[in-house]
Amino acid sequence: MALSKEKIFERKVKALMKQAGRMEDDAVRRVIKLLSDARKEVAAAVASTEWQAFYLPQLKAAIERALEDFGQKYGVEMREMQRGFWEQGIDMTDLPLREIGIWQAFPEIDTTMLSILQGYSSDLVTGLARDAIKRINTEITLGLIGQKSPYEVMGAVGRNLKTKSIFKSIRDRADTIVHTEAGRVLEASSQLRKEAVAGVVPGMKKIWFYGHSPKSPRLSHLAAARRYAPDGDPGPIPVDEPFLVEGETLMYPKDPAGSAKNTIRCG
Repeated sequence: MALSKEKIFERKVKALMKQAGRMEDDAVRRVIKLLSDARKEVAAAVASTEWQAFYLPQLKAAIERALEDFGQKYGVEMREMQRGFWEQGIDMTDLPLREIGIWQAFPEIDTTMLSILQGYSSDLVTGLARDAIKRINTEITLGLIGQKSPYEVMGAVGRNLKTKSIFKSIRDRADTIVHTEAGRVLEASSQLRKEAVAGVVPGMKKIWFYGHSPKSPRLSHLAAARRYAPDGDPGPIPVDEPFLVEGETLMYPKDPAGSAKNTIRCG
């Protein structure tokens, strides 16, 4: 039995969503590897430095170099990753349409939004690295003035990225930044592409789709998925209109116009 165009379209969209998920996971793994290398450098500097005030400037300088290097590499990784997700967002619109025989030449979309989102992510990465430097230096100082033992300082820095420590919290924040900002770029380019395609394919509409990725999905997002489903009320909406999600108007999931609680790690 031949599949309907709707089923063919839906199957392609879901395949592309899975591909995007794999891209996100791969990006996270690369960033965590960078962070793991930075933690090892910091731990080695702490372990090899004599615990005297005289050596504090050298120790802090070594920590700053390690984490600034991490921040720079993380920033480059984020920009390249976001470029890939920008292209993936375009494919999220183009490829399903081609699957059902729509091959018109679609207008190119402006990449200004990509540059803006890359700049925002760069600020998040820089802030993360600076916060890590500040927190670790505070622990070092507490050790030097006798408020903590060297063993306690090492514990606060972290013996790996999984035990409760400064680096564990950095890892969690880095993971959140990648998942959120990757998805934000994908959804932004997909939205812009839909708007461009709507001029060529009249009557195009969009739905809010629940991707089943968060461990604890937001009830308001599940409600939006039901409300804007093909059989929902109001059902699919024109591509240039916003969704109403938890009292906020969002053009797409992770829309920067939404609050942090309504967009961070949205699936």
